[in-house]
Amino acid sequence: MQATKKIFITTALSTLVGISSAWGYDSSARDKSGVFVGAGLGFSSSYYSHLQGVTTGKGSSELTSKTNTHMLYGIKAGYQQYFNAYNGLRAYGTFDYTSLTAPIADKNKNFNFLKYSVNIDYLLNFTDSPSPWGLFVGVGYQWVGSSYFDVLKGPAPMPDVRISTNGFVINAGFSKIIDNHHRLELGAKTPLYNYFKLDFSTPGITEKATTRNLVDVYFAYSYSL
Repeated sequence: MQATKKIFITTALSTLVGISSAWGYDSSARDKSGVFVGAGLGFSSSYYSHLQGVTTGKGSSELTSKTNTHMLYGIKAGYQQYFNAYNGLRAYGTFDYTSLTAPIADKNKNFNFLKYSVNIDYLLNFTDSPSPWGLFVGVGYQWVGSSYFDVLKGPAPMPDVRISTNGFVINAGFSKIIDNHHRLELGAKTPLYNYFKLDFSTPGITEKATTRNLVDVYFAYSYSL
């Protein structure tokens, strides 16, 4: 996990340093480039499903699924480098706080989640003005901390259970820059991994369960120095 984090950060920073040197003569790019800090507010949507079935005799199955949504609070900081007035890249880190409701011992329980990630995004502005509309798309790697995972692991590991506290995410959204330095975003972060995956099967009985973060949607403001 640490090796993945170091490789991702090193690659992102090396790319931006190289681009900065190659495109540093564009005045519009210089105005929009630099270190930035920001904060955001939104919601985090999670999904849980559980399927239990009997395959002997007439057979039967029961499926339970639920989606829940909680508030999301986040901060981020990084560096963005524009090639010209239209195209750029940014490398940054995020730290988010949210919650998740999951069934534990047949009861719904609320857990706090701390999520942090490193990311690299492609930035596109639609015009060359100091206050353009635009969009962004990118990829990141995320780590999650919560007592929820301690409960899932229990006193002994289970061979049919997969628990993941980190994985890749996809970033996408729309942006509005104001006077080159102020940036507003409506974005989404979509994890590509499950928090919990159960796939259990014996002659006569099957049981499958999944818990995952479907998407985080947020509105954010950042200022580039």
